[in-house]
Amino acid sequence: MTGDPGLRLTRRGRALVTLTVTGLLVALVAVLVVRTPVGTLLGLSTGPPCTVTAGEATHEWSVEQAMTATTVAGVGTRIGASVNGVAAAVATALDPEPERPLPTAAARALYRALPDVATPDPEQVALAEALLGHADGALTCTVALTRPERARQDPNDLGLTPRADVVRASMREVFGKQILGGFAPRGVSGGHIDGSAHYEGRALDIFFRPVTRDNQRLGWQQAMWAVAHAERLDLATVIFDRRIWTGRRSVQGWRDYRHPSGDTDNPVLMHEDHVHVDVLEGG
Repeated sequence: MTGDPGLRLTRRGRALVTLTVTGLLVALVAVLVVRTPVGTLLGLSTGPPCTVTAGEATHEWSVEQAMTATTVAGVGTRIGASVNGVAAAVATALDPEPERPLPTAAARALYRALPDVATPDPEQVALAEALLGHADGALTCTVALTRPERARQDPNDLGLTPRADVVRASMREVFGKQILGGFAPRGVSGGHIDGSAHYEGRALDIFFRPVTRDNQRLGWQQAMWAVAHAERLDLATVIFDRRIWTGRRSVQGWRDYRHPSGDTDNPVLMHEDHVHVDVLEGG
């Protein structure tokens, strides 16, 4: 052995260093399991799969709560409810905690049952504003790293695979008629990056034009609804307003989006004017 004898470790010293490093690694894993969605993904933690940040508060939700709240907010936007109305409806829908997602028809009935003048508290209003897109990417959810095997699907007469068509129909049920693109009866063969899910009929775009703050709020509301329903709808990717959420990296939440062709300020390429959603490929 070479080097300064004073720097050599004894066998006991080497064992102590090994134990110290091992202890640090165990502590790090424990933090990941208990304090982050990693434990949930691995089935080792009962931590919440969804979180929503509203003002200074962060709410930890089950998937059922996230699906219910985003559906109630979506229905509220469709019928023209006020922020106070949405706040009161969401609070009612989540008390007690739902065991299953609230169907769209039940969300409509909930609004009809509200008093003429809703008086939610400030925390409920802040939560409603977050769900209505006032805070970009306020809600995120994690999904399992491995999901049940899905078969590959061919596009239907609309040019969408059955899984993607379920997404289209589910969005329309909640939000009403929307301006959609990225698919066609005989498929699309251009206008997207190489290997795009659009060419396989697995993707659709929901447009919010022109790019204004009001339209971006509507887009964020749609994008967060999609993330809340990602596991049910077999979603792989959601992109909007320079941010991206993917099932494979859902533990990271919303991330900055970079177009595959490189840096660009093109609002269309950066998805500022439309929400992109695509489903699992299968096979």
